[in-house]
Amino acid sequence: MEELFIKYAAAFDAFDPEKIASLYRLPCAVSDADGVQTFTDKAALIKKFFANCKAMRGFGYQKAQFNILEKQQLGKKKVAVTIGWRIMTVGSHIDFRTLYICHQIENAWYIFSANVYEGSSSIDT
Repeated sequence: MEELFIKYAAAFDAFDPEKIASLYRLPCAVSDADGVQTFTDKAALIKKFFANCKAMRGFGYQKAQFNILEKQQLGKKKVAVTIGWRIMTVGSHIDFRTLYICHQIENAWYIFSANVYEGSSSIDT
């Protein structure tokens, strides 16, 4: 599970919308500052993350750090994971949390849904 989020953070750090989208399974859902969105095709998901990466460059994004706060098994190949995120920018950082529902497909984990909300990353400074 941790490997999925290491890849996810690295994809954001590289501003790579295709790599970010490749870590989701379709169909999927994302609830974040852009609103609640569902995606049934990869092109639409890439477009969403392209816009996110563009915005991140605009506010001085430098890198992401994460902290796995809680994992709950939802079945044999499904897990709910709460992640505390810290986004480092040019002059400060932004903390928030995300609840992910992840599915295991052929021994790899993918994000099925992501719900972003306010909260501490619980990362020590």
